[in-house]
Amino acid sequence: MNATEIAVLGGAFTVVGAIIGAVASLVAARYTWRRLSYNEAAARFRAAFVETIFELRAGKQDVFKVITEQAVAAQERALIEFEPFLSDKERLTLKATWNAYKDGPHTRAPGSLDNRPNDIARAEKNLYALLNCALPK
Repeated sequence: MNATEIAVLGGAFTVVGAIIGAVASLVAARYTWRRLSYNEAAARFRAAFVETIFELRAGKQDVFKVITEQAVAAQERALIEFEPFLSDKERLTLKATWNAYKDGPHTRAPGSLDNRPNDIARAEKNLYALLNCALPK
C-alpha cells in the first residue's frame, strides 16, 4: 500500500466513525428528551393531586366532598397531557387505576361519619395506585 491508499482508507474510516458518532449522539439526545418530557408530564400529573391528598390526609371531610367533579376534571386534564408519554401497557394500567380512583368510595348516606375513615383509606389506596403509574424514570 502506498501513502495515497493509506490516506484514503484513513479518511474513509474517519467518515464512517463520524457517522456512527452522529447517530449515537442523535439516539442519546432523543432518549434524553423523551425521558425529560416524561418526567415533566409525570410531575404535572402528580401535582394535580396535591390538594386532594392534603384534604384526604386531614380527614375532616367525606371523600365525595374532596374528590369533586371539579377536582376530577382538573386531574383528568393532567391525565390527558401525561398519556402520550406512556406505552400501551402503561396506558391500560393507568386507565384502570384512574377508573378505580374516579369511581371510588363516595358514601353519601346520613351517618357517613362512621364510614369516613374506611372511605378515606380506600380513596387513598386508589390514589396512590394511580400516582405509582407516574413515578419518575
